[in-house]
Formats: sequence, structure tokens, C-alpha cells
Amino acid sequence: MQAFARIALSLFFLALPLCAQTPGSEIAKWQEGKDACVSITYDDVTPNQFRVAIPLMDERRLPGTFFIITGDIEGSKYQPSFVGRPIATILRESATVPTNKDNYLERASLLNYLQMALEVPELNGFRAQSLNRNITQVSIPALAAAMDPLLAKLRATGATYPNVGRSHAVGHGPNDPVRDWPGDTRYPITWDELRRYQAEGHEMANHSVTHPYMPIMDAANIAYELDTSKKEMLEQLGPKSQFSVECPFAISDPRVKDVTASKFPITRNWVLDDFMGGVLRGDNHDPTQIQKEYVQWQRETDTATKMEEMQRWVDVSQAHGLWLITVTHGIQGIGYQPVTSDTLRTYFDYLADRQDHLWVATFQDGAKYARERHSGKVTTAVSGDRIQVTLTHTLDKKLYDLPLTVKTPIPGDWKLAHFQQGQDARWLPIHHEGDSPYVLYRMAPNGPPATISKAAN
Repeated sequence: MQAFARIALSLFFLALPLCAQTPGSEIAKWQEGKDACVSITYDDVTPNQFRVAIPLMDERRLPGTFFIITGDIEGSKYQPSFVGRPIATILRESATVPTNKDNYLERASLLNYLQMALEVPELNGFRAQSLNRNITQVSIPALAAAMDPLLAKLRATGATYPNVGRSHAVGHGPNDPVRDWPGDTRYPITWDELRRYQAEGHEMANHSVTHPYMPIMDAANIAYELDTSKKEMLEQLGPKSQFSVECPFAISDPRVKDVTASKFPITRNWVLDDFMGGVLRGDNHDPTQIQKEYVQWQRETDTATKMEEMQRWVDVSQAHGLWLITVTHGIQGIGYQPVTSDTLRTYFDYLADRQDHLWVATFQDGAKYARERHSGKVTTAVSGDRIQVTLTHTLDKKLYDLPLTVKTPIPGDWKLAHFQQGQDARWLPIHHEGDSPYVLYRMAPNGPPATISKAAN
């Protein structure tokens, strides 16, 4: 019986048409078989990102990713906080205990909070960034020289600072003073507004509660900024907002990296995947020299960025299959390093004119596609005028559910093909690569097998 079964199986394969001998299906590098991916991202919820940029993007059907400072959104439930001992206790202690290896992170976090959340005037001119190198090197004498005089100024005021709160200087009332960065409260952004933009296809991603300088913070306060903003966004925007994060100030501190990577699937601060290389913000290495399956190339716009340079980013990415990620803060006079609306319009037109070759995707979708494809497997079985395709990946199926684009060779006499996977059914046009015909289609991974069949003449 076994010998008979082997003979029958051999005769079956001999009877299959020529397409059984053609190469199998493959997963395209980018969605729809495009040459490259572009993600348009924004930081800090400055109002013209929504009043100016989104209408321009919507006109051209370009999605964007917006990294949100949750404390700057009108109606936010969770306020800035200093996690730890009462501030008054720490200040009293600083009168007799100088800054040392046991307390320097607590004190640096305290100064950061008082400046960023409460805008204490005694800290005007203090730059949290100035402590970064000394904290990285744990230079206690330098840290003590920088922080102890500031703590003394705070003690001298006799003020009692709350561990939870926000300065009136960043309130939303019509008579409140205003600042133009990170947010501008003259034109408050609301959660209702963000929900509407998200429903239109834009991604709302995490950028902490207060936009603090994270490299000088202790683990408890880093966790608070990330956990609380994540919780607020989950309650306000749902699970789609839980995927991406950008820790403020493009930090490189390994302590922050470890905490962040444990809480979010993807961060724009670091490349977390072994199969992906990266040239991040501020790095001017040539991305085309990185020998990786995927390369993430981040470029930041500012008031001095020339359009020729932005167009060159697109052209290089298209030519080399890169994932280009642009980062914008201010727009039309509001926010950090604002670009003009004309700059955005010209750049978006350049992208829209090249959408036959470029996949413009949210940051989340770009990451999901690359990861799903890297861990994916596609198999093809042929029987007569029917091709069965199975697509799987090894990632969390609930989190990684983005359809992938599959390329399948077909026989030369097919004029039209029909695709069906479960309830998803559609007709597919025939493409050619030289003399080789194929079909290209989106397919849900880890779903039922798809069937591609020859259309009746």
C-alpha cells in the first residue's frame, strides 16, 4: 500500500501544470511591492501639526504619526508628578547632606520636575541637559557643584512644593500665560480631536506626560512618565495608541532604553531589531552602507532645512529600499524649529507624486510590516488552475495583525486571477517581470489559506 501511495503521489505531481515548477510565493519587502517606506512623524502636539499639517496630509491621503505629550492635552486626567519622598523632606535633607552617589538621581529628577512641571522661577536658566554627561559618568563632585546651589536657592524660598501638580503658567484658561514649546495653550488640543484624527488613519503615539529630560531621571520617575501617559492614552484612544513611543530629547542612556523597551513594542529612539540597521536623528552616516535586511533612516526638519535636501532623502530611500522617517516639531511659527506650511505642502506633493513607488505608512505600520515579514513564512501548493498560499509569522497574533503583500508567479496563459481568503474575495490584475507573470496581493497572516484561481475566459 505504501509503494502504491508513493506511485500515485508521483503521478499527481507529474500531472500538474507548468506553474507547479515555477518559483514559489514571496513576501514583498514593503506593502504593495513598493520600493521604500516613508513615515511622517511629529513631536510635542504643537497646534499647527493639527491645524495645518493634517489637512495637507488628508488632501493627499498621507497618514502621519503624532507623538503626544499627554499632560498638554485639554482634559487629561493624569497630572505631572514627582515620584518619591515629599519634596520638602528632600530639600531639608539637602541642607546637611551634600549630593552623593546615593541621592544624585533623586535630586536630578526633582530639579527636572520642578522646572518642567511647576516652572519654578528659581530654576530659570537651569538646563537639565547640563547634568547628563556627569550623570552618565557618575561624576559626583561635578553633580554636587551643579545641583547643591540650586537646592539651596529652593530652600531659601521657604516654599512648599507639591509632589503632584502643574504650574498655572501652562494652564488652559484664557488669561493664563503661554509658552510656545513644547505646546502652545492658546489653541488647546483635545482628546476628542485626537480620537477623530486617529479614526481617519493617523497614529497617536506616546511622548510622555511632561516632556522631561529623561536621561537624568531615576527609574521610578521614568516609569511614571511612561506608564501614566500610556494609561491616559489607553483610556482616551484605545489599544492602537499603545504601540509606539519616543522618549524626549532623543536620549541614549541605557537605563532609559531598558525601561522603555520593556513597556512598548517600538521606540523611535533606538533600533531594537537585530535584522534592522539605523541612522537616527543627529547621525549623518550613510544609510546605504548598512548591510541589514531593513534600514531605518531618521531625518529631522528645522527652520534651515532645504527642500532639495528633503527631496534627496526621498530619492535615496526609494533607490535603496530604506525606511525614511521624518521628524517635525513646530509648524508655521509655533513650536520648536518651526517649518513653514509651504515647506510641508511641497514635501507632501513630492511624496504624493511618488506613491506608485513609495509606501507612506504610520511609524507603527512600518515597524509591524518589517517585523512580520522578517518572521514570516509563505508556502505555495499548486493543483490545476488553483494555487493555495499559506502565510504565517511567529509574532504575537493579536498585536501583529497587519496584512502583508505577497507575490505569486502564475502560468503564462492567465489573463485575470481571483483571490479568496475566508470572506475576503477580489479580482487581481496580472503583472509582468520580463516574461514572467505574477499577481501581487495583500493577505492576512496566520489566517486561513488563500486560494488564487484562474478566471474563466
